[in-house]
Amino acid sequence: MTEEIMFEAVAPTHPDAEALMVMLDAEVNEVYWDVLEDPTSMSAELRATFNGTLSPELKAAFNGVFLVARRNGVPVACGGVLFLDDTTGEVRRIYALPEERGSGVARKLMSALEDAAAERGVLLMLLETGDRQPRAMRFYEALGYAHIPPYGEHIGKPWSVCYEKRIAPSDITFEEASPDTPEVAALLAAYEKEFLSLNTVEESGWTGEAVHQHIAAMLLVRRDGQPVGCGGLRMRDAATAELKRMYVTPEERGKGVATELVARLERMAAERGAYRIVLDTTVHMTSAIRLYQHLGYVSTEPFGAPAPSLVYFEKRLA
Repeated sequence: MTEEIMFEAVAPTHPDAEALMVMLDAEVNEVYWDVLEDPTSMSAELRATFNGTLSPELKAAFNGVFLVARRNGVPVACGGVLFLDDTTGEVRRIYALPEERGSGVARKLMSALEDAAAERGVLLMLLETGDRQPRAMRFYEALGYAHIPPYGEHIGKPWSVCYEKRIAPSDITFEEASPDTPEVAALLAAYEKEFLSLNTVEESGWTGEAVHQHIAAMLLVRRDGQPVGCGGLRMRDAATAELKRMYVTPEERGKGVATELVARLERMAAERGAYRIVLDTTVHMTSAIRLYQHLGYVSTEPFGAPAPSLVYFEKRLA
């Protein structure tokens, strides 16, 4: 199997895609034949969703990317990513011919799908497989997908095993920096100007550059080489990290930059031994509050010196 693998973006209704998915369904049905043949194992409605087949309606209006992999012109694998919203994609209908397994084609297919999703602005990839498919589970885990509870349409399906993986936008880069890095300093000056336009020093307990001395790590975010955001960490104690000086330029907000920045800072906190991360923000920054709540942060008691215009959040790190 030395021929180069080529990927073609097609509609899920393409004959080659259809043929590969028919083989996928046959294989799934063989693995779960006893469940499918037992009329008491599940309701008819649940049974109809078992193999994950794309409905005719979804195929006709597929909002995503579907790829067929070809070796020497012959279709050998397929799969797609369905865009659930602006920053979330779901991997669907991954299949490789049995003789292709172990050749690397499935790994290349997943990489191509992740690249296509990143170009669209997707930051979080989701997928579902079955509990009798350990090879598939090992494959996804080897690619960095983390096990999560069933989500969306997979909730309540006893066979579902679900995963997620965060991916970076294709034109976004992250680099370690410090508050003194010129690009970071410029971003922090913009942050300070915006913050103090919404809060007085007395209301917010603003300490200015004094907090920079305690930052243990900081990331600078660039899009196409241009600085668009930054964020830092400081360790409050051995088990608790604090997000500090989170800032994304106004034109970059809502594009997933802050979501990925927070995720990377969380990983850095966990690597330092923290299992809890805290932050504060002003009551006037409602979009920031919504972001943190969306990322799993919950209200907590004030830490440090409380200030009347601030709200406090925490999140437990896995």
